[in-house]
Amino acid sequence: MYTFPGLWPFIERAAEGRTLYQLGRARELWHSKQVQDALGQLPRLDPESRKALLAHVVQVRDSLAAVVEGVDLAIAETAKATDTPLEPRRKRDR
Repeated sequence: MYTFPGLWPFIERAAEGRTLYQLGRARELWHSKQVQDALGQLPRLDPESRKALLAHVVQVRDSLAAVVEGVDLAIAETAKATDTPLEPRRKRDR
């Protein structure tokens, strides 16, 4: 039986090269906690419930992606509107 190790090892792996501040803030995101809790429950559920819960987790992930994309747009537009140069993101930061 699979035991979900928690979301943090995956976040650490994805955040390699990022700052401690970024890692610390990642733990505070309510959506991250919701994903972690849901994935931790998955192995104990019947197949139909697992499918429904996994679909919910994907929706949460999609909402996080939309928020990040919106933040990117807000940063770019605000920098442009205020004539503030925006440093290009490193490949790892994308």
